[in-house]
Amino acid sequence: MNLNPSTPQPLYMQIRQMLKNDVQQGKYKPDEQIPTEAELCEIYNVSRITIRKAIEELVKEGTLTRVPRRGTFVTTNKFHNELLSVSGFSEFSHQLGMIPNSRILRSEVIPAPEEVAGHLLIDEGSPVLELERLMYVNDRPLFYDIAHFPLVRFPDLEKKIAMNESTYKILSKEYNTEIVSNDKIIEVIGATTEYAKLLECDVGANLFRILKIAFDANDEPVHLSTFMCETNKVNLTVHRAK
Repeated sequence: MNLNPSTPQPLYMQIRQMLKNDVQQGKYKPDEQIPTEAELCEIYNVSRITIRKAIEELVKEGTLTRVPRRGTFVTTNKFHNELLSVSGFSEFSHQLGMIPNSRILRSEVIPAPEEVAGHLLIDEGSPVLELERLMYVNDRPLFYDIAHFPLVRFPDLEKKIAMNESTYKILSKEYNTEIVSNDKIIEVIGATTEYAKLLECDVGANLFRILKIAFDANDEPVHLSTFMCETNKVNLTVHRAK
């Protein structure tokens, strides 16, 4: 397909369609970086403003994703996360046939703030482990998570948490605790400068902010998690009750 300056369709829309066709035909694969704006200017012999408008259209529709300081990439195929699922991130990754990877940003014992204590049904000020992590898929951050665990129930948990080891497996093996259900509260927020840096997305990008309270077989809260992910990377689904 060649550019046709004599048609009513603007050049940037023609280039948008060409790039989209390249993605659909597999020339640029999911998570692959496309040529830079300067390179595209040479390929199509048009101005940078024209290229930028074409890319902006593809970013808006979700075909491309801008990663600050890295470039523009083909959007990764969306991951489907069952809202009612009780699996943790490691289990979720294995279900997708991928090896999970996480990075602990901070692990600290703190007095439980009022909101955390209320969700975990413990006294305000009780010691909790505050665990801040980034979860990766294909070497790109997918989730940013801040989790709280009551140390009255799980003493020395902070000493047992390890990089890339499933937290749910640690709870099962060390404390004989299984997660059987959870409640989730979901909202959409704009990425702050901090969140954008962690998740490698644009400031203001739409994020799911998911507050999750996990429960054991006795319906007692096990942990509280608040995690963020880009809305264009995850589909949250609910299946009909049988």
